[in-house]
Amino acid sequence: MNYHVLTLFPEMIEQGLHTSILGRAMEKGIIGLEAVDIRDYTEDRHRKADDYPYGGGAGMVMQAEPVFRACESVQSRIKGKRARVIYATPQGRVFDQALAEELAKEEDLILLCGHYEGIDERVLEEVVTDYVSIGDYVLTGGELPAMVMIDAVSRLVPGVLSNEVSAEFETFHDNLLEYPQYSRPEVWRGKPVPRVLLCGDHDRIEDWRREQSILRTRIRRPDLYGQYQKNREAERKAPSKKRLRLVLAEKPILADESWAQEFRRLVSESGLELVLVSEDTPDRFRRVLEEKKCRRQEILVFAASAESVLAAREDKLRTIYFPMDSREQEPEGLIYYRKISDLLEGMAVLRRLV
Repeated sequence: MNYHVLTLFPEMIEQGLHTSILGRAMEKGIIGLEAVDIRDYTEDRHRKADDYPYGGGAGMVMQAEPVFRACESVQSRIKGKRARVIYATPQGRVFDQALAEELAKEEDLILLCGHYEGIDERVLEEVVTDYVSIGDYVLTGGELPAMVMIDAVSRLVPGVLSNEVSAEFETFHDNLLEYPQYSRPEVWRGKPVPRVLLCGDHDRIEDWRREQSILRTRIRRPDLYGQYQKNREAERKAPSKKRLRLVLAEKPILADESWAQEFRRLVSESGLELVLVSEDTPDRFRRVLEEKKCRRQEILVFAASAESVLAAREDKLRTIYFPMDSREQEPEGLIYYRKISDLLEGMAVLRRLV
């Protein structure tokens, strides 16, 4: 990937991007950066590239000819097809991860940086292929938006990131925000790392992280969550052999009202029925089974103890084991569908099954 930035302030581009991950990628030749000074293409002896606007008004406007010459000079040096020319403006398409992925497939990109009151419209009509906005606000120039786009696109270029899978599974993957991250120490100022991250079971960890991403997106970015819900709804309409109808949860599991609310929300959104059962009734699961007239494969049990797991297994029900007493000794040979360390992990498992 090669970036060609047309700007009045090339030193700003060079100083801002020749560091950290992008700097190392440039040293390895994975990406290339050329900061083109538009002033080099003016015929004015004072290197002036702007003038007063026709019709009056405050400020100055960048002239068409220097911009055109700079762009054509770059295009003439690019082999193959003409490169896309990106102009940063609040009037353009909003820059998002989907557009970054689209641009990452290009071999060359030209980014045109406006300044002052903008650029003569005639040259924009002549050379620009993409009008792109990084947000609904006005900046003093297009250099910062250009650097933002270069950074986002470069992360998707193979070889730029040391971890090849990190770009694929971070923020905005499947319209979801990234899950929270933790590092050493295991306990910081009384706050422990979530237990599931210490278990070594990568399937459980993946489920937990996925659920965190979903909840975080719903709270912080309802717009993205709405799109995620649409995608999920389309998936639900497809035939599935693992469709659930009923969720049985022992009352202690939903004792924490904040998590209980999220759990109930997920069950409701999934079109399931939730039944709370008391753990002190021996035939508690069989009673619900007979009352609801569901097939056993349509039921999922959340059991709060090993004794409850045994009771559910006796009724041949699929069981999620969430031991409410962390000191409980698990009997040898205890069989369950999944053991979880918190309700969030259980929600992730439930979401996978619907």
